[in-house]
Amino acid sequence: MTGLRVKLRENLWVLVAILVTMLWGSASPAVKVAFEYFNLDNRNVFSILLFAGIRFSGAGWLTLLFSRVVSGKTPRFHKGLIAPVINIAIFQTILQYIFFYIGMSVVSGTTGALLSSTGTFFTVIVAVVIGLEVMTGRKFIGIIFGMAGVIVLNLSSDLELIFRANGELLILLSAVCYAISNILIKHYGKDHNPLELSGFQFIFGGFVLVAVGLLGGGHIDWPSFSKSLVLFYLMLVATFGYGLWALLLKSHDTSQVVIFHTLTPVFGALFSWILLGENIWRWNTVVSLLLIALGISLINLKRKKPLSAVENGE
Repeated sequence: MTGLRVKLRENLWVLVAILVTMLWGSASPAVKVAFEYFNLDNRNVFSILLFAGIRFSGAGWLTLLFSRVVSGKTPRFHKGLIAPVINIAIFQTILQYIFFYIGMSVVSGTTGALLSSTGTFFTVIVAVVIGLEVMTGRKFIGIIFGMAGVIVLNLSSDLELIFRANGELLILLSAVCYAISNILIKHYGKDHNPLELSGFQFIFGGFVLVAVGLLGGGHIDWPSFSKSLVLFYLMLVATFGYGLWALLLKSHDTSQVVIFHTLTPVFGALFSWILLGENIWRWNTVVSLLLIALGISLINLKRKKPLSAVENGE
């Protein structure tokens, strides 16, 4: 029984990773709902950026509160955080969500979650290129299975893939920015509290997005209180999603963590069905889930040490 408890405790992070991807999966359809409630569309880019800035500024303060609860210490900004906060904010909040929000005004909720998950592939590749990790055969095959699941999920009945410059391409670019931000969080998280980094970069990045939106003439048509709660939910998604993700990246290999991001399109499809009424009950949804699960298992599978090594205390 004791061994089982230890095993469960050691693998608790897996449940946390799945929870995060579930939150991120709900984000794409929730953004589509928010666009409808706040009367936003792709013809008014600056209003979209203003909305994004408000979301992430709020998420930043919530993340700092989360950090206070978790660590028991009041977050304090100091000069050592200036470079990390700016660098992370550029890729994780400013560029990623400029591309993401504009792209989401064009693509469906399911497609948005699907293309966002390709950040998994880019993250592992970047980590290998810069020498942060070593590419193994098992890791490579796991990535292939995961990405195959992502592709299968987006196949239509006639096997057609749609790729528009102002839609799918922008979502893909946001995934590249997400990948770079993962590496930066892993790097800076060694010397700084990941939750503080996440909170302060959200505040800075959100401020930049708000400034750009206002300078461009953006405005928000505020809906009723009940409908405006979708904005608060999106703040919570960013707070707990990126906060918990940063903690996982600090304590585990990058590839072990980011492969779970391939679950995002599965949850995205599910929430798109619930919130937007999109049709997801297709054969490829089940096949995609199986491929993604196999990919996650391959990357996180730990080889048992030889008995001789165990006996020698290795």
